[in-house]
Amino acid sequence: MKKLASASAVLLAALGMGAPVHAHGWYAYKSDPVYGFACCGGTDCGMLVVSRDVLTAEPEGYRIRLSIEETRKINPFSVAPIDAIVTWDRIQPSEDGNYHICLMTYRRDNVQGGIYCLFAPPDT
Repeated sequence: MKKLASASAVLLAALGMGAPVHAHGWYAYKSDPVYGFACCGGTDCGMLVVSRDVLTAEPEGYRIRLSIEETRKINPFSVAPIDAIVTWDRIQPSEDGNYHICLMTYRRDNVQGGIYCLFAPPDT
């Protein structure tokens, strides 16, 4: 019986069940600096692949345009495309040098434009 308990403990540790695993690493505990909402609920965030069609600098902030297919690559439960401005005061520094975005599943017409958080590389 002791061997079975030891084998189970080793198996659980190997599967990562012995300690909590935090989805999305460094941005899991971040929040929007203006609205205060948590950035990540576990399936809301991902790296943003940037092109001229996706991200443009506007006087008030970054404009984000994503098709429904692109939003679902970040948040698989997304139900609508994104076309929103993230004001400069909401943009946070990325800790890995890439753009990351956290998307609401719906609610594209609210003041946040359906975006919980946007992370940009420092010095951008």
